[in-house]
Amino acid sequence: MDTIQTLIQTIWASLVALGFLKVIIAIVGISILSKIQSLMGLIALVLFIAYLAHWI
Repeated sequence: MDTIQTLIQTIWASLVALGFLKVIIAIVGISILSKIQSLMGLIALVLFIAYLAHWI
């Protein structure tokens, strides 16, 4: 009985740890994307101006 209980607790702890890991990865990914977003907007603006300048 103790072995089964230990096994269940180990599996539960692993699932909880994986859940926290996924949340941490998601938060880090979102924060990186939000920081890069302004840079990507600037690059898009420069490319759009270059595209318009080609037609002028």
